[in-house]
Amino acid sequence: MLEAQPADILRWSTDSVPAGQRFDYFQQTLESAVIPMWASTEDRASFRNEVTMASLGPLAALRITGSPHASHRGSREIERSLERSFHLIINLTSPWMLEHAGRNRMLPGDAILTDSFFGHMLRTDSDYDIVHLKFPDAWLRQWVPSPAALVGRRIPVASGWGRALATYAMQLTPQFTVVSPLPSQVLTDHLGALLALAVHEATGTARQPDTAEKSLCDRIREVLRQRCTEFSLTATDVASVLGISVRTLHRNLAGFGESFGAMLMAARAEVALRMLESPIHRRLTVAEIGRRSGFPDPSHFSRVMTARFGRKPTQIRSASKAAPVQLPGHEEES
Repeated sequence: MLEAQPADILRWSTDSVPAGQRFDYFQQTLESAVIPMWASTEDRASFRNEVTMASLGPLAALRITGSPHASHRGSREIERSLERSFHLIINLTSPWMLEHAGRNRMLPGDAILTDSFFGHMLRTDSDYDIVHLKFPDAWLRQWVPSPAALVGRRIPVASGWGRALATYAMQLTPQFTVVSPLPSQVLTDHLGALLALAVHEATGTARQPDTAEKSLCDRIREVLRQRCTEFSLTATDVASVLGISVRTLHRNLAGFGESFGAMLMAARAEVALRMLESPIHRRLTVAEIGRRSGFPDPSHFSRVMTARFGRKPTQIRSASKAAPVQLPGHEEES
């Protein structure tokens, strides 16, 4: 039984059917919400499962929780699939195993990309809480022209861009996608850029950027430096100034191991650092400096500065006040 939730969230729950029908209902849910597959479990009597789903532009954001089971996808299930799709899967709470273009033992927080053109066997040995993002083939290839480079490869949560990808994907719950203050394209473009960076990191085969690409990256960085204090600045705004598409912007940054969000935070942090250390701005509160630097939330401002410089904004200001002020023409002799 499909249940409609507020704000366009869809929900399938085994709690809505009699106990004897729950596992069959779960298998029907997999075909309706994800892709055709069949499942097995050692404990049908106490089996439970819940799936919630919401659209995220051309993508689907799913959250799946429930009891241990195995899901299988073979030639018959592949034939029943209407179109090709890719799936980014992260189990937040427990280890699990996946056979798909190889065999992977996954740890909590690890991510993996699967391709509906190929079979799989997925097994969870304990209760699970899975973030599942479903991508159309055409959308993914805009960011990862050769998805086979990533399909079936474990993306460790402890790796650099793997951590960034997993952390971001975990936030894209159905509940968040329908209340997000940002347009769905902003969210999906950032996800695409992180996938491109994860491919770069996983394969190490990315080509070296040419002179034109380096020049474009420098121009992007310069526009960010000039406009980083604007609260609502987006990648679309910067791309418009430069006369390029937002996807070109993200792909360019990915080629240099950068993301728009990280570059924007770095530019804002540098502005804030100069203001915190400047005697000219000592009349301003720390919160006001954060606001003028593009950080309307004081707690977020503090976290960014601490992560980047190892000190809270108040500590940076205190250290600058303790340092003697050098007047022009009175510099200490070396």
